[in-house]
Amino acid sequence: MSQDIKGILAYVTTDKDRYLGGTPLGILAKNEKELVSITEAISKAFLAEVLQLVSGDCLIIKK
Repeated sequence: MSQDIKGILAYVTTDKDRYLGGTPLGILAKNEKELVSITEAISKAFLAEVLQLVSGDCLIIKK
């Protein structure tokens, strides 16, 4: 089974300077707690994986 990324579903950040919007979906969370909550909900709904970047932002991907 291939582990290639099929698509990036969302980018979640708390930093308004890194929030770009567009495709894939960019989400600006109010704080770290909201970032975790949003990320978990989206990843569960789409059976996707979460990659946490060194910046603390999260990338939700579908493999």
